Amino acid sequence: MLLFAQIASAEVVKIDIRRKDDAGTHERLIGRVHFAVDPTLPANRGIADLDLVPTNGKGLVEFAADVLFFRPKEAGRARGTVFLEVVNRGRDQSLAIMSGAQQRDLSPESWNLGDRFLLEQGFTVAFLGWQFDVQPSQGLTFQAPIAPVEGVVRESYIETNRGNRRADFALAYCASAPARNSATLTFRTRMDETPRPIPRDTWQFGADGCSVHLGTGVAEVPGSPGINIGLYEVVYQAKGSPVAGLGLAAIRDFASYLKHGNPGAPLRENLAGRTLSGPANPTSAAPTPAIIGYGYSQSARFLREFVRDGFNADERGRAVFDGLMIASAGAGGGSFNHRFAMPGQAGNSVLSVLRPVDLPPFTDDGLLANARSARVTPKIFYTFSSTEYWARAGSLTHTSGDGRDSVTADAPLAATSRLYFLAGTPHSSGALPLIRNRTFQHFINFAPQRWAARALLLDLDAWTRNESEPPPSQYPSIAKGELVALENVHFPAVPSFPFVSYMPQVWRMDYGPRYSGTKVITKEPPELGAPYRVLVPQVNADGNDVSGIRLPEVAVPLGTYTGWNVPVPQLSDVGLSDLGYLSGLIGGFEPFALTKEQREQNKDARLSIAERYAGRQDYLGRVRQAADDLVRQRFLRREDVPAVLAEAETIWNAVH
Repeated sequence: MLLFAQIASAEVVKIDIRRKDDAGTHERLIGRVHFAVDPTLPANRGIADLDLVPTNGKGLVEFAADVLFFRPKEAGRARGTVFLEVVNRGRDQSLAIMSGAQQRDLSPESWNLGDRFLLEQGFTVAFLGWQFDVQPSQGLTFQAPIAPVEGVVRESYIETNRGNRRADFALAYCASAPARNSATLTFRTRMDETPRPIPRDTWQFGADGCSVHLGTGVAEVPGSPGINIGLYEVVYQAKGSPVAGLGLAAIRDFASYLKHGNPGAPLRENLAGRTLSGPANPTSAAPTPAIIGYGYSQSARFLREFVRDGFNADERGRAVFDGLMIASAGAGGGSFNHRFAMPGQAGNSVLSVLRPVDLPPFTDDGLLANARSARVTPKIFYTFSSTEYWARAGSLTHTSGDGRDSVTADAPLAATSRLYFLAGTPHSSGALPLIRNRTFQHFINFAPQRWAARALLLDLDAWTRNESEPPPSQYPSIAKGELVALENVHFPAVPSFPFVSYMPQVWRMDYGPRYSGTKVITKEPPELGAPYRVLVPQVNADGNDVSGIRLPEVAVPLGTYTGWNVPVPQLSDVGLSDLGYLSGLIGGFEPFALTKEQREQNKDARLSIAERYAGRQDYLGRVRQAADDLVRQRFLRREDVPAVLAEAETIWNAVH
């Protein structure tokens, strides 16, 4: 029976290692993981179109993924935990966020490790490709079989240039030749308005059906000749859909292999602090490593969907991840597991709302239902930047109500979850010196998540290994007046930094009767129902968030840090505000005036720097005190305090 179970649940079939390198404390391996899954098993039945692709002689569906792997060379330095990152569009995020790595070449051979934080902490570190539309030049790839199906596809394009006519825009799926004449192209300037059809004779597909060419004189905003800023959508028929949901199975099965082993597998040596002799075996007496899954942004939304759809139990019903660090996901999932999926899209705060991204359940009671039923619930750290509330509907993860006219109450997190709001930080951090992007009205928010992210990872690792309880959750609540509607935010009067007057909405969406059962979309664009009520953090007299983990930049501020920024006026005034478009996932920053006289001249309600601090040393002393407080709360490592102080001095110099 055991032998049969191993054969029937092939999962990780083999791993081809094409390169080994010395990475100091670790050995680096680059290769390809080959998988095979049984489409008839209950664990795989939720993968859209899996039953429609060819199987091998054993009745299994085969697929493969790139892997980058760092394993400790010395057993005594191994932490006993595997850190498995779900890469974002083929590339890592953790090395940049936690280790300050700056990568320009996306090939795994040249990934920069930054200050090597993960390796120096003794983690075994793995990165696995899962996204079928990533090219080799973009990072780690994934090969999925193609289902021989035909169906409806919608491609969206936002025009942001006044009077511009883009020659064409590319399509994720090429239009089927026989059906091109029946395709439709529409235009709208608001998400909830009825799309306006564009005459078929004014546009055409490219010769290969893989792009759309816009003619001249179409889709002008009424009353604004020559302006065509807004949302174009082409709806057409396409053939051949990759089985995108196998990306979820790849993460599941690779994590399960690292945790439980599999016959003939070469990578599991040295994972738990000792070297295994010979091939890894599920019945080995070697310690079982803890597995922590990490995702940021897109890949964090992937992990929400991963847990929601029951993938934390492998084909044999065993738990996969012990802990998950789901960073900056907001309330969403993604276009990860349905027919004609577009997993690389939906990062934009406008386009994402029309993909099957922000779909319920949002709160833990529904999100974790499958894991609880299977008794494989992982311990979860959710982390939010301020942007998650503004552009990724973050409040829906911890509020309850009818979602229309009111929100009745805060919704509790599961006992196995913690939520940490990193107040004032942006989803995508800028850098010093202060810069303005030509499309944003305000300075780009540069507040880093790095120091808190490092401490929180170690807190999560200790929790998964039952060494210590983590710090209490820190996030805004309705009951305390920290989470409010947009119109109730008490933003200070700052003429140079006016408060934003709009934000993206999230609607109930109907993709047709087949979507809930088979993940097949038949209604494009989706029919929009009532919007959900999305709330945002309240701010203090400085315009900074009052709740959450207040990092030194926010606790001892030299300006206002926001999770939002807005397009420059020439864009905002002609359509993007109607679309609810904030500036992507970029935050804003506005320094305080240097003196009281300057502040009064500028009619700035915020106290000046001179009114707050006696000078540089007074400011740095308060930063040290704030850092020490965070160390006591376990939101900052003592070893990182000198770097925090150096960063604070850089900010002081930047605003003076």
